[in-house]
Formats: sequence, C-alpha cells, structure tokens
Amino acid sequence: MNIALPLALALLLAVAPATAQQPAPTFPAMASFADFDTNGDGSITEQEFVEARNKRIAERAGQGRPMRGLSQAEEFKDIDADGDGRISREEFAAHQSRHTQPRPGYPR
Repeated sequence: MNIALPLALALLLAVAPATAQQPAPTFPAMASFADFDTNGDGSITEQEFVEARNKRIAERAGQGRPMRGLSQAEEFKDIDADGDGRISREEFAAHQSRHTQPRPGYPR
C-alpha cells in the first residue's frame, strides 16, 4: 500500500489552519463621554479622566493590544480648552473629532 498519499493528506490538514487567511485586525471603539464621566454629572474632572484612561489602557494591555502612541496622548489640560478644570461634552467631542480624521493605510 502506498503511504505517501495518506501522509501528504495528513500533512496538508495539519498545515492548513496555520496558513488560513487571518481576519483583518479590529480597532477599539473610541471612548464615549459616559466612559469618562463616571459620576454622570455632565462633566469630566481630571480624576475621572485619569482613572478612566488608566482603566482603558489596562484593558487593552490585558488583551495584548500594542500600546503605541501613549507618550503622545493628550493630557487633561489639552482637552480642557477653557481651563475650568472640567471637560464638557463639547470639549470632549472636539477632542474626539481630532482623532477620527482618516489616516492613510487604516481601514474605515
């Protein structure tokens, strides 16, 4: 009996899953205002901002996501445009819109 054919078939079946096309990478959804306004008072304090950001970073790191760009992430004071110590919905939306501009090479 010729063993070459069953051996080749077994090898093909063992290698096929490893060479199957990988799914396209998914990108995490942008945070919502509510993700940061943890007490629901309609504005984000610096403490809420730091805690929510740290939570999101920890979740993504736990999922094995790359943590590129953290050193360039905007700080609370950069988003609090009027300097009143709170981020309003409008300030948050303006910040988000700066980060939703299409980037070359990234699928939309």
